[in-house]
Amino acid sequence: MSSMKIGKNLKFLRKQKNLTQNEVADVLNITRQAYCRYENDQRELPLEALCSLADFYGETTDFILGRESL
Repeated sequence: MSSMKIGKNLKFLRKQKNLTQNEVADVLNITRQAYCRYENDQRELPLEALCSLADFYGETTDFILGRESL
């Protein structure tokens, strides 16, 4: 599994919902800078954040991880 795909998928989902990085960071209760690192594949996405984002976006964790197509 490529973390590069994770960042790309996070950015895709965020833009699809017309959200800012700040808005998504607020959902995770982290800073915008920390969230930005996830989208830019500079930091590994923790399991808890992965599950929270999947619930928030109504997507599967497999999609975020790049294991299935939209």
